[in-house]
Amino acid sequence: GRFDPAFLEVPEEVIQLTARVNQKYFVCHDSAGKLANAFVCTANIVANDGGAAIVAGNEKVLAARLSDAKFFWEQDLKIPLEEQAKKLSQIVFHEKLGTVADKVERVAKLAEWLVTEGVVEGCSAADAERAARLCKADLVTGMVGEFPELQGVMGGYYARAQGEPDAVADAIRDHYKPVGQGDDVPTAPVTVAVSLADKL
Repeated sequence: GRFDPAFLEVPEEVIQLTARVNQKYFVCHDSAGKLANAFVCTANIVANDGGAAIVAGNEKVLAARLSDAKFFWEQDLKIPLEEQAKKLSQIVFHEKLGTVADKVERVAKLAEWLVTEGVVEGCSAADAERAARLCKADLVTGMVGEFPELQGVMGGYYARAQGEPDAVADAIRDHYKPVGQGDDVPTAPVTVAVSLADKL
């Protein structure tokens, strides 16, 4: 099946997750490896029309799902991450440790300290602190509310779209890493500072 190319404005991870999780579809890529506006679905019946009705029905369902995703994307982009971050004071992190905003404050100070003290070298303390202050802001966005698996990833996209430096956007995206035994360990200095501070 195919979907409207306009949906390709939405980050690739969102389209993949929408197709895979909600509908059990496979997304397609073009010969250059870029996401294409095409998907594959399977059916366990022999269709008299060669599958045309099945494809049309699935295209309609996916279009509705992608419309929702595009709406979240566009709405989230209207609110700066700094504004989103203020909402973190309404989320309890831990009964004895305060809100997520309190945790972010601690992470920001620690990330800055790690750079200032030379524990993490090769970046500015200001970038490390900025990334840390914004690293959890996407938790309150519509997109992450719909797809919690995209926390961090969406923050990176929003940060880049809102003019944050690449090092800051990358640190927001990757600060949860490594998330498991087989995951990559961050190597970019700002990301290392924020990731370490978050885990400490």
